[in-house]
Amino acid sequence: MANISAIKAAMPKVYHDVATRALQIHGSLGMSNEMPFTQQVLSSLTMGLVDGPTEVHKVTVARQVLRDYEGTDGLFPTGHLPALKEKALAKYGDLLDDEI
Repeated sequence: MANISAIKAAMPKVYHDVATRALQIHGSLGMSNEMPFTQQVLSSLTMGLVDGPTEVHKVTVARQVLRDYEGTDGLFPTGHLPALKEKALAKYGDLLDDEI
């Protein structure tokens, strides 16, 4: 489910970027009715709405990814260096005092 939502969230931007770049590469010919690029740029804008708003797909992906994680008890993540230093000093502080 998360992969499908991720594709649905990313695809309109990818389509827009590719069509816009192709339009720019072709210059004024890209803006003419002889090339499909202007229609593709407009289609990329509606693609983000056809299958539901992109933001809904992003929320779905975030929920799927974050459901496997738990929050921490403290204010900062468990890898926060000052907190790790404090724990190390609490555990090994007496050994450091002996060395000094």
